[in-house]
Amino acid sequence: MELEASGEVETAPQAASLRLEDTALRHKIREYAKHQRKDLRTNATDALRFGLGQIRDEIRELENLSVKDVHGLAGRIKRRKHATTEDMYRLSHAFLQSNDNINAFAATQGAVQVIVKELTGTNVQRQIDAAECLCNLSLGEAHVCEKITTLAGSYLVTYLNSQESRLKRSCLWTLANILASCQKSAKTLLQMQLATKLWKLYTSDVQDYAEDAGICLHLIATHAGSLLPAEDRRYIAEHLHEKQPTQPGGEYYMYIVFQLNLVALESKLCVSKLQHFIEFLSSSELDYNNLKQQLPIVYGVQVLSNIFATLSSSELNQQMDIENLINALNKLFLLGNANLTKDLLQLLRNLMDLNLFNKEQLLGKLRVYDCPISV
Repeated sequence: MELEASGEVETAPQAASLRLEDTALRHKIREYAKHQRKDLRTNATDALRFGLGQIRDEIRELENLSVKDVHGLAGRIKRRKHATTEDMYRLSHAFLQSNDNINAFAATQGAVQVIVKELTGTNVQRQIDAAECLCNLSLGEAHVCEKITTLAGSYLVTYLNSQESRLKRSCLWTLANILASCQKSAKTLLQMQLATKLWKLYTSDVQDYAEDAGICLHLIATHAGSLLPAEDRRYIAEHLHEKQPTQPGGEYYMYIVFQLNLVALESKLCVSKLQHFIEFLSSSELDYNNLKQQLPIVYGVQVLSNIFATLSSSELNQQMDIENLINALNKLFLLGNANLTKDLLQLLRNLMDLNLFNKEQLLGKLRVYDCPISV
């Protein structure tokens, strides 16, 4: 799409880069499940977490829980209207073994409600157990995630403020699974100021949860960016400067900015953060062969290009540190990637169309020559 004399807005990265976000996120979600399995097995062997010495003798049984076993457990907790630590441990293990086990539990009327009751109770350990149980349940399909959201969504979002680290992390992982699987649930969760809470965790001085919060924001940007409430979008735009490239989850930052369309929808706030964008891009690790490090490069170039394409020279004049920009662009040109070079040249064209600088002097400082360009 072309704008007037200002240049072209990049609506998507080059084809070679389009697969980055899905590949990275699917890998991350798979890693979540692997960590869950490892944690559960470690805890079973130790047995101290639940105070159940007999569990050590039941590990083999736990590795082979069937749909029939799940139905039995679901029926038992329904009758008692209570789930013990051992019940939730077994269910957590069963959910990791097969999607059939997940569907069997979710289809048992009243079973999920019992786990939610434990989540909202006063016993902290059972709250944690319930959160981990729901986390594994959320590895199911969209209809399962929708049920979890309906019954427990508000609690999952509220517990992001918890001081209990395992409870908070389990809620983040559950939210990530839901956001990846069900857009209807994402819409519901976003009405609870989820994005603002996630951004605070993502940019907090305490970076223990930044990576997981960044994953959730990445998933929102990928699957539900158009559903983001205006007040949350504004909050993120106002606090863009609070994230640094060296912090955990920094590789998702530029992608989030690009996919949430902040340059178009919050243009004045974005131009005030222009220098931060330049410094963020310049400070990112620049290895185009590393999938993780491609994200800030590819989308950082898109963000800057769109700023130069959509805003006027008068808006940008007071915000531009041209020397920092030249240094950042030269680092990127030297990577020698053909697709990236093509995007950089579009960025350069948009910048030159603003007539902010002497074009000959600008070109003289840039290391454009001998860079490959894809045909």
